[in-house]
Amino acid sequence: MNDTLIETLDAGMTPDSVGWKIARLKTLHAHGIRVPELFCLTGTAYHQAVAPVADTLEALVRNTDLDNWDQVCATSARIREVITDTGLGTEVERALEHHLATDFPDNPLLAVRASVIGAQGQGEDSAQNPFAGMSDSFLYVPPSGVKAAVLNCWASAFSPEGLLYRHRQHLPFSGLLVAVGIQRMVFGERSLVLFTCDPTSYAHNTVISATWGIGEGVVQEKAPVDHYFVHSRTHNVESVVAHKTTMVTLDADRGHGTVETAVPGPRIDIPVLADHEARSLARLGRDIEKIFGEPQDIEATFTEDGLVHVVQSRPVTIEADRHRIWSSANVSESFPDTTTPMTYSVARRFYWLLNHDYLRRSGVPESELHDLHETMTRLLGFLDNRIYHSINSFITMLSAVPMFDSVRRDWERLVAELDTFYHHTSDKPTGLRARSRRATRLITGWGRVARAYHTLPRDFKNFQTQWSELLQEVRTGATTNAHPLTLIADYRHTWRTAGRLWGITLVNYQFMVLFHKAVELAMDRWGIDEQETLFSQLLCGGRQLKGAEIALSAVRLAEQVRADAGLHDLFLADQPRTIWNHLDAGKLPRHFTEEVHRHIERYGDRGIAELKLEKSNLRDTPWELIRLIQQYAASDLTVADMEEVERGTRLAGEALLHTKLPRARLRRAILLGLFDRLRTTLYYREAGRYMRSELFGYSKQVIRALGTELHRRDVLSDPEDVFFLDLDELFGFIDGTGTTRDLAGLAALRKRDLEKSQALRPVREFATGDVVATSVPQLQDLSPHDTESTDELRGLGSCPGKVRGYARILSDPALDGQFPADSILITRETDPGWLYLMLASKGIVVERGSLLSHTAITGRKFGIPTIVGVPEATRKIPEGSLIEVDGGTGTVVILDQAPR
Repeated sequence: MNDTLIETLDAGMTPDSVGWKIARLKTLHAHGIRVPELFCLTGTAYHQAVAPVADTLEALVRNTDLDNWDQVCATSARIREVITDTGLGTEVERALEHHLATDFPDNPLLAVRASVIGAQGQGEDSAQNPFAGMSDSFLYVPPSGVKAAVLNCWASAFSPEGLLYRHRQHLPFSGLLVAVGIQRMVFGERSLVLFTCDPTSYAHNTVISATWGIGEGVVQEKAPVDHYFVHSRTHNVESVVAHKTTMVTLDADRGHGTVETAVPGPRIDIPVLADHEARSLARLGRDIEKIFGEPQDIEATFTEDGLVHVVQSRPVTIEADRHRIWSSANVSESFPDTTTPMTYSVARRFYWLLNHDYLRRSGVPESELHDLHETMTRLLGFLDNRIYHSINSFITMLSAVPMFDSVRRDWERLVAELDTFYHHTSDKPTGLRARSRRATRLITGWGRVARAYHTLPRDFKNFQTQWSELLQEVRTGATTNAHPLTLIADYRHTWRTAGRLWGITLVNYQFMVLFHKAVELAMDRWGIDEQETLFSQLLCGGRQLKGAEIALSAVRLAEQVRADAGLHDLFLADQPRTIWNHLDAGKLPRHFTEEVHRHIERYGDRGIAELKLEKSNLRDTPWELIRLIQQYAASDLTVADMEEVERGTRLAGEALLHTKLPRARLRRAILLGLFDRLRTTLYYREAGRYMRSELFGYSKQVIRALGTELHRRDVLSDPEDVFFLDLDELFGFIDGTGTTRDLAGLAALRKRDLEKSQALRPVREFATGDVVATSVPQLQDLSPHDTESTDELRGLGSCPGKVRGYARILSDPALDGQFPADSILITRETDPGWLYLMLASKGIVVERGSLLSHTAITGRKFGIPTIVGVPEATRKIPEGSLIEVDGGTGTVVILDQAPR
């Protein structure tokens, strides 16, 4: 028997021999996915049989005007006649009959499916060109009818649709082959098509179309279908149930073939799938997606016994040039909710200089940095006055770093927190020279990483020293008196210098990701469960993080107030502004006054949403520190208690680790060493973040001074209108490089835009496939499938502990009214400006964040049960409801929805 003519699931079935459609079934079978048994006539069998008429077929196509539909149809019909008249040939026919007899001795009904093999990998179900539905399949075929079905499958490669598709896609007709799969027919009671990502937005939600009968009813739209949407994070299911009057099934009268028939009355309006079946199918889809490494379009059927049989899987086709993914998952911690064009323009420049310096330090050649300039200036988008990461730009930029592929998945999880599939093609080198060059870059890159880790403490200390000196040089206090052109010159000098320093923060960030991955791998390999609880506990301790340092400084001031009866009475009786005026006039105790001024000098760039330039920070509104001290002084919070909580949490973690690895001293030492290094990178990260706040605070100082000057010159109607310009517009007006003099008109327009945007409820992540500004969805489009009511929500436990309290849902930390001691804070995300409310809360629940986010770190630091990444928490948890928060398991249980 000629093994090149027929291949089976046990041997062969590569894309080159049987096409992608059949080869993927072989791959699924090899991974344990239930696939109906089959064998396949290869492309070689087609070539051998059709070779005598190949020139005739090519001539027919060549002499056809493929833009003339009538000619295309006529040519297709003629080619079908030629192939049918030519037949299988003696050898192919003999091989086919042999396998029908040996592989299917029970004479079952069969499915006969064409699988077109195109030149250069451009065949049916390839990633680039799916040719979906353009070649024939024949169902419920008796063995006696297989030969005719094979000939029709061969001819279907030249169907009118197939000819037109190849012509319009500029694909070659020469070298085209057709394989044919002969498969045991599964008698499907229910059938479906499943997409592992939403084909309209690429969101990583499962979309299922299902109907009664066999899959032809879904694929060829011959029957009404139900739709099911399974949300990737919550696993909630929304269904749209159709009135299903017809289905496609076996033609029982003939005993073969298909027929459209009426759906039995009781089934017409009931769902084809139960919710638990939709979730199970979503898990199956994820498993198949992992096998192929990209989103899949899957056809499957349920038999009467409830088993699922997969009959096809192909990649979801993505228009990469138009596809853009936008995410605020990480950036919203720095720039929450709406902001102004000025903040966006400064943030965009900061991201450019930060990443340019990081790539330079990572050894990316100057020529590549030049080519990536446009990408790096577009890492952020400004959509409905909200800042989003452009995931496509980030992936393109980071792919220039040789080591990025090895940490890509961790970056997606810890930084981007993606639910949406993104398309990125890495140009893999071909040829010995190109592969050698890539290997050399990879080795050199990891060598740079090792060297950078060795020098990280020294380099970061140098960064802190140089930045401190630079900031002291430019922040002289004379900003408001300097000439506008002098201010601009100083500003540009500061940012140029910062651009040669800031990359070290991303070098540190890469080590944070690496050590986080190492910890997870070690805990997983050594069988340590309760990872989230133990992880949170062991991250406590170590060097004091900047945010905690600032909080402890404020608590110390509150302790001084409590220790002085006169101060305590004053702080209890008067308003913060009044108390500040007393302090500023020298009417309060000297030591306390000096300590307050020292706090503002050191930490004055801290504030609510402090990176938003339009927002005031502590340096601008020092009486807010007085308000904070008042709140701490009214409690019994002490520095010693806070430090003891952290120490106790760490000791509890070490004790838990000992119970998990009682006899593995070396493993415990390794794990504790990894945690020590992870804590060090977190310390550097938090220090770098505050220095970033200082850079933005300095920028705010300069821009506000320029706004005041332009208002004095009657250019702006209000000094604060300067924040409704972008940096180039502001500087351009002053130095002659701008494009308009009507800055007041621009500001007025932008104010109207902001008002409209503030009325919109944003999405965390979305994809666009068209003009971006017209494609931004609102909340009703964010998760249309996530409407299930539940009394239990899940997220990522970040600090262990179980507490009960009353939900206090806040959109910003500017508290209006009291915050009772039994309150649990519920919000979308936090930044350092939330610290007071976080410390005053029994527990914390936020919609966003990871184990290394600001919220998670703060909760751990101060022993507050904390859960991050709880989808739609602010919507699903009623205000004032009694809830239970378990920071170890990551669960929120609504005990009583009635508000207190």
